[in-house]
Amino acid sequence: MSLRSRYLLLSVAVLAAALVTAGILASVSLRSAALEREEDQVAHLLRITEPTVVDGVGLSPDPAAAALELGERLGLRVTLVALDGTVLGDSGVPGGDVAGMPNHAGRPEVHAAIEGDSEDRTRRFSDTVGQELLYAAVVTTFQGAPVVLRLGLPVEPLIIVYRGYWFTLAFLGMGGVALLVVGSGLLNRSFRRSMVHFERTAAALEDGDLDPVPAPEQLLPEMWAAQGALRRAVAEFGTRMRSLEGERAEVLALVDSIAEGVIALTEDARVFRINRAAADLLDLAEPDPFAPIGTLVRDPALRDYLEESVILPLPPREFPVGSRHLRVSAHLLEDGGSVITFLDMTDLRKMEKIRRDFVANASHELKTPLTSMRGFAETLLEGDPPEDLRREFLSSIRKNTLRLQNLVDDLLDLSRLESGAWTVVEEEVELRRVALEVWEEIRAGGGPPAVEFSVRGDEVALADSRAIHQIFRNLFDNALRYTPEGGRLEVSVTPEGPELRVAVTDNGVGIPSAALPRIFERFYRVDPGRDRTAGGTGLGLAIVRHLVHSMGGEVGAESGLGEGTTIHFTLPRVDLE
Repeated sequence: MSLRSRYLLLSVAVLAAALVTAGILASVSLRSAALEREEDQVAHLLRITEPTVVDGVGLSPDPAAAALELGERLGLRVTLVALDGTVLGDSGVPGGDVAGMPNHAGRPEVHAAIEGDSEDRTRRFSDTVGQELLYAAVVTTFQGAPVVLRLGLPVEPLIIVYRGYWFTLAFLGMGGVALLVVGSGLLNRSFRRSMVHFERTAAALEDGDLDPVPAPEQLLPEMWAAQGALRRAVAEFGTRMRSLEGERAEVLALVDSIAEGVIALTEDARVFRINRAAADLLDLAEPDPFAPIGTLVRDPALRDYLEESVILPLPPREFPVGSRHLRVSAHLLEDGGSVITFLDMTDLRKMEKIRRDFVANASHELKTPLTSMRGFAETLLEGDPPEDLRREFLSSIRKNTLRLQNLVDDLLDLSRLESGAWTVVEEEVELRRVALEVWEEIRAGGGPPAVEFSVRGDEVALADSRAIHQIFRNLFDNALRYTPEGGRLEVSVTPEGPELRVAVTDNGVGIPSAALPRIFERFYRVDPGRDRTAGGTGLGLAIVRHLVHSMGGEVGAESGLGEGTTIHFTLPRVDLE
């Protein structure tokens, strides 16, 4: 609301209060004087009318007709009431028919007159005549019988006078308001011209423009001092704003560039500042300014920790949030609020779990053949067993030694793949030729069981030939381990758009569907006892997965118990056309 409006409203309020107060005081005074005059008039008329009623001169002997005659002469309501309250005549009743009128013994003025108080005056609304009347009554006689003579004087003329008085006051008030409006407009004009320049300066400051300070000649002389102070303040404000903007930009760039998540909370646990890392770690969109942290964080334990951090000093804690592990530290601020830091521990926890699992599995895998070799060696050293038993022990030692060698080789291969020491050398690889070469190597190394082998498809892939060779070797060894004699092993190469789908299918014992998602994990075995008997290390499929992923492909498996197994993977295709 403008200054002019406030001034105008205050002036109108003062004027209205003065007029209303004067009106009320004058109304009370005039009303009191008018009522006294009316009461005196009705008392006077009652005194001069009473002898006429007593004498009955010129009046009908019928009280109903006499009341009508008196009412017409006086211009008032005239009522004759018996002492028991029965209405004998009333000029306010059309035709003077008073038969249906109620008993008037309870009317205040009638009751007062019967009790001897003829000075009582009563003003009330009459249902009979439908208007407000001023009543006065006295006990007298009519035709020799005692009656109550009551006169009713209408107060409507008095109300009309009051209304005219209030209309006059209202008219005067409206005139005063009009004068105030005109006067305030004239006074506000010159002041407004100066204020417009200040408003333009304020608008420019809001837009960041610090130049347009009004000149002294544009203002009233009374505002020159304010103009000088404003100019100095704007200059100082500009200097400080530029300094603060520079510092703010540096701080925001620093906070947003750090890898840790940072959230600054107000004393009532609302977000004052949040960097990109914290928003990403908590999976938050851009939060509204000063949004309650409790409405943004879904995890109950983390939400409670953050809300309590603005009240109490809390030790660092680690929270699982979705698939992440976050280490959260809270720093309580002296002026209220807190600063929360988030450190993503997910990769570290995964590496710790991988290390624990690796150590446990590797230790277990190494312990079994070493225990067997130690037992056979001690038996050979302690005595001289028969030749056939000695050969059996030495054969077992050799078998376990080969198993240890394969396990160490696989561990070294897997270590190189996971550490990134192995790099892909892309070349055009004929998949059919490599598959047949691997199969011939297996046959030359001792020969596989009597298994039917075939290759379908003659496509060229863009891949590393060493990796393809090892993939086929691991898949063939794995398939032959679970395929009985007379079984079938097939390699199929099928083009699928820009890729090749390579599948190695056997008709062996198969894999339960529940175990399929885990067969590419290190050391995972569907049947641990059977795998160790067959000589597997549990790392072959894990190596296959790493090799395929390093060449940009995907690997999967399809199998069912007793239905054979298909291991398939994709490779980039070379179009020879």
